[in-house]
Amino acid sequence: MPVELREHTDIDFSFTPTENDHLVSRLREITANPYVDYPAFDRDVGRALDDGTVPARFADFCAEARAWPRHERPVITLAGCPIDPHLPLLDYSDPVADKRARKHTYVSEAFLLVYARLMGQEPIGYINVNDGDVFQDIHPWDRMADTQSQKALQDIGFHKDLANHFVRPDWVNIIGLRQAATSYVFTSFTRNIDVLDALTPAQREILSRPAFHTPFDDLSVAGANAELGTADVHPVIGGASEYDIRVFENRTIGLTPEAQQALYAVVRLLHRNKRRFRILPGRFLGEANNESIHCKEVVHYDDPADLRTRWLQKTVNVADLSQHARHFVPDRERTVNG
Repeated sequence: MPVELREHTDIDFSFTPTENDHLVSRLREITANPYVDYPAFDRDVGRALDDGTVPARFADFCAEARAWPRHERPVITLAGCPIDPHLPLLDYSDPVADKRARKHTYVSEAFLLVYARLMGQEPIGYINVNDGDVFQDIHPWDRMADTQSQKALQDIGFHKDLANHFVRPDWVNIIGLRQAATSYVFTSFTRNIDVLDALTPAQREILSRPAFHTPFDDLSVAGANAELGTADVHPVIGGASEYDIRVFENRTIGLTPEAQQALYAVVRLLHRNKRRFRILPGRFLGEANNESIHCKEVVHYDDPADLRTRWLQKTVNVADLSQHARHFVPDRERTVNG
């Protein structure tokens, strides 16, 4: 049987080449380093927004998209987005440090923040993930290549980001920086409503009980800046919204036989209803983290080295910083202490 390489997701908005050129030119002028002085970077991006850098039709699109019902349209896709014209090949043995040392323009970071601002979102960081950097890399790292994290080399199971963390993002936004044309690595997602609608009343009742456990994610545990302790027991259904599903495939477990059987049903439905999207350079996926679940699928590649250099960038975002203020590192208003 031939390998299925099609994606199943349309593009919601595409920048024209002229719009892209203008955005790249303006965002390259931002010199404040977001990994050293995020507040200064935030101010510089604000100035770019104020001076008319962003095409009016994109601002209009974002205003419209903010009103979409998130449970029905939890994912927004873009193409032709501005990214840095020159990107270093990152060291597989320490890609985060290498990026900080050798990436001297911040076009992709600026666009992620522009999008967040237009969509009414607040990016946050976690002190145990890249020392609290707001902008994170989905890039393989040799010491974590076999984990279920953004540093993995191969597949990552279906998950809601930070499914059992005490601060769970409302949105996850990802932009493509590098992927070989012959590599078919997909970010696949499933709407929660497609799972919930297919469950039986008995399954939904079981899944609404605090009868499940999900360990803290690999990357948060690997970070040594804050002790996390033991993750709480939780329900799979419910939490941030009535549509919320808290699960990490192959990590979440049911604590009773009937809970585990209901969990198996959820995983089957996640795969049955998934939609694939290939985040090539300049493509973007914005996902409502409480209304959908995503995974990484490595379907085909010609050269293993291409997987080691695939590079996406992301932010995780909340609707209101003040709701999480008690969890922030002192004097760092958007950095979670965990």
